[in-house]
Amino acid sequence: MIQPKRKYKVPKNCLFCKENNSPDFKDVATLSKYVSERGRIIGRDRSGVCAKHQRRLAREIKRARHLALLPFVSGL
Repeated sequence: MIQPKRKYKVPKNCLFCKENNSPDFKDVATLSKYVSERGRIIGRDRSGVCAKHQRRLAREIKRARHLALLPFVSGL
């Protein structure tokens, strides 16, 4: 039986638009908020980030992973 998709209550205001800055790969503390416990990038519908900053956020998370600032996956 197919279960319906979960509904998350997420504010629709972008944190990066409010603070007038953009994500940076060197700011690991901020980037880790947008990565799940399994190491996956959280989508727009759950994070509440606008489309422009979600694209930048994904790019910066991938850069931080490549430089070993963030793990690709959590401990298995």
